[in-house]
Amino acid sequence: MTAFFVTIATTVAIYLLFAGFGRWGVQTSWAITLNYFVAAGLGWTLAGGVPAMGDALTAPWIWPLAALGLAFYPLFRLTAKCSQELGVSVATVATKLSMAIPVLVFALLDGWSGLGLGQWLGLALAFPAVWMSAMDGDAQTKDQGRWGMAWMPVVMFLGSGTIDTMFGWFTDDPSMEAPGMQMAFASVPFTLGGVVGLLDQFRSSTPHPKRKDILAGMMLGVVNFGSLYFLLRVFNGDLFQRSMVVPMLNLSVIVLATLVSVVAFKDIPGRKARWGVALAALAIGAMMTF
Repeated sequence: MTAFFVTIATTVAIYLLFAGFGRWGVQTSWAITLNYFVAAGLGWTLAGGVPAMGDALTAPWIWPLAALGLAFYPLFRLTAKCSQELGVSVATVATKLSMAIPVLVFALLDGWSGLGLGQWLGLALAFPAVWMSAMDGDAQTKDQGRWGMAWMPVVMFLGSGTIDTMFGWFTDDPSMEAPGMQMAFASVPFTLGGVVGLLDQFRSSTPHPKRKDILAGMMLGVVNFGSLYFLLRVFNGDLFQRSMVVPMLNLSVIVLATLVSVVAFKDIPGRKARWGVALAALAIGAMMTF
């Protein structure tokens, strides 16, 4: 049970840190870049070090996972920007409801008969929930063009859903049963995310990181890695059915992150965003209940 609550806390902390970076004057791009190197270092250490890297290079998932890792940095940058510009509630709804995409993809591949009433209801509510949140962002940024920033939560939803689908695709691969391979699997995109981030800093001639940027990156990296590490502990702990873990966590993260951001940052969601949060809660609740 402790791992379950720590997973929620660390995941919520990611969005709150993103929201705080803008207020604290942290260079978000440097913090995200350093975060990936910290998370990758922790991951490779727990996976077994250099031998684990060699095993990962021969695994069947290495190339598609490496390609996916190239998207980690820009997607995290987008999540940070959404948290800062549109609010934590919009960012959490967009990323946490992305679980609807792998549900839909695997239903198409495995057959619709595997979907129960809860999954159908959850899918029916998930997409309008993200759209309502996106439209709230559009209403707040009318001066930035026809679509304002409404595209951000939509892209985050699609990007996070693609990542979730890829992770779910290789969950049952026999190579994942080897000791430390789960950590190696997670460390590959972390590493690529850091490399892409570093290249972006050089390309854009971003000012060198200050002390607070380094500290922010280290803090984010530990929290980011912790959310994954404890999630794996929850999956391996037999506390809940595996099918229940992600919906319960995502519902908890959306609700808690919204409440904490209101208290800590006075980040009060707009009317459409509140509807988005409500629909998100109903969508995940339906998947859990039925």
